[in-house]
Amino acid sequence: MAEIIERYYSATISGKHKYFNQFFVFSAIVIKERWLLLMKTKIPKDAVEKYLKKRYKKAKILEYKKLGSGWHGSGYKITARIDNRIKAFILRTKNKINFSYDYSSDRAASFMLSHQLANRTPKHIKSLDVVGIAKNKNTVSVGNCHEFFQLVEPAKGKEYMEDLKRIKNKNRLEKNDKEKALTLSDYLVKLHKIKFKGNKEIAASVYKRHLRDCIGSGEMLIGVFDTYPDKISFAKEKEVTDIIKKSVELREKLKYNCQRLCRIHGDFHPGNILWDKKGLIVMDASRELYGDPADDLTSMAINYIWFSLMHKGNFSGYFKELFDIFWGNYIRKTKDYEINKIAPLFFSFRGIVVAHPLFYKDQTNETRRKIFNFINNILDGKRFDCKKINSYIE
Repeated sequence: MAEIIERYYSATISGKHKYFNQFFVFSAIVIKERWLLLMKTKIPKDAVEKYLKKRYKKAKILEYKKLGSGWHGSGYKITARIDNRIKAFILRTKNKINFSYDYSSDRAASFMLSHQLANRTPKHIKSLDVVGIAKNKNTVSVGNCHEFFQLVEPAKGKEYMEDLKRIKNKNRLEKNDKEKALTLSDYLVKLHKIKFKGNKEIAASVYKRHLRDCIGSGEMLIGVFDTYPDKISFAKEKEVTDIIKKSVELREKLKYNCQRLCRIHGDFHPGNILWDKKGLIVMDASRELYGDPADDLTSMAINYIWFSLMHKGNFSGYFKELFDIFWGNYIRKTKDYEINKIAPLFFSFRGIVVAHPLFYKDQTNETRRKIFNFINNILDGKRFDCKKINSYIE
């Protein structure tokens, strides 16, 4: 069955069997049924062990355990005896469908960028390597490789998303919740101080790309919209089209601000933030090495708005308090008032992520509708005003 699906999948990518394409996407993505599982990338244990034996003098895998799967890929825990010492690794894969990972070169590029970002981003877990596998299971010749995986160090800590859920469920703040919001804000203040130092022509190209990717990348606005069900009850098809159009129009007005180019995390949301006894740990820096700081700021900020809507039905209470600390501290220390003009573009992308009916099922359609109101209103206004959030969601 897997071979049949691979054959049909290749046909849709090459333009053949177009009649099958919609059915395939509906079956594999919307319902998350068995066929999706068959399209997940599988990395053979013996190929990994072969690689480890080349990298180290002595290597033997003791445990090869799947940790779980998500929309983008899967994670495996590897415990191995390396040169007479026990060492742990995390192996990451990318799924072959959606988010522009269709070709093996897409998956290779994503891992290569992730590897570089991980080792150049402060407080980030270390990425050890990106490995290609040829059909004969060799892990040397990149040109002949048909699949890739990434090895990273294990990270221990508590996800920030769990803190937000706890605040919503227990209806109270704990003593370090405000401190965490401030720490996250300060982290971005420091990271965004690292400005792009290339010539102006390169800066202009990179900045335009970043704003273009916000809309057209397989992982960003249009790519995420493509993973929505064909029919959604909280918005009409035309509204989706209008959001894309308005985002494109806004991007055209913003794309010349290359003086804003700086180091960014690229996916600074609560699932990529861990806390341990020593403090903040970040994971999965991705997509862009340099970009507009609005990307990171909105990536976190949208969650305070979203959780407030799920908690109170409006923007008030504890999550508003955390938003004010996070956003206010950043603006106060950077004096980047121009970010309010850029924020609507990135809020539109982040909004359609948190409103996603498949990514985040545990919310009402009323909440999703208010997020869509928020997106439409800030795109129409073309400038974000943190004092008007309640009017944006109505």
